[in-house]
Amino acid sequence: MWNVIDWQKVVFSDESRIVLGTDDNRERVWRRPGERYNSPHTVLRHTVRTAGVIFWGTIAYDRRSTLIKMHVTLTGQRYVDDILRPYLGPFLNGLPGAIFQQDNARPHRARVAQAFLRHFQTLPWPARSPDLYPVEHV
Repeated sequence: MWNVIDWQKVVFSDESRIVLGTDDNRERVWRRPGERYNSPHTVLRHTVRTAGVIFWGTIAYDRRSTLIKMHVTLTGQRYVDDILRPYLGPFLNGLPGAIFQQDNARPHRARVAQAFLRHFQTLPWPARSPDLYPVEHV
């Protein structure tokens, strides 16, 4: 069982999309198990992608990384070249004993990204983990 001292070593990372408008064309709905496709719980509508900006960053117990603006769709190679090598590597090297945590987004799972991260201690984390997305329990 981990204690506070163990968790203080973890460097958490994630991306977030900020919408450059008043509406991101998404509705958040909480449903009970089995209600997903019931007609009272569905809405038909035309969706259009809204303008937005994606940022990446990390936080640790007593510090944070530079916030990185992503200009293009993130691939495994871009993740290494634009984020991991120039920003994350130096950040983790400045924190002795740091444990890096990221979700399992496709670019994070890419072989090139995993090859880069083999030089650092990482904490496995399931994609769409309950702390990030609501999970329907059956």
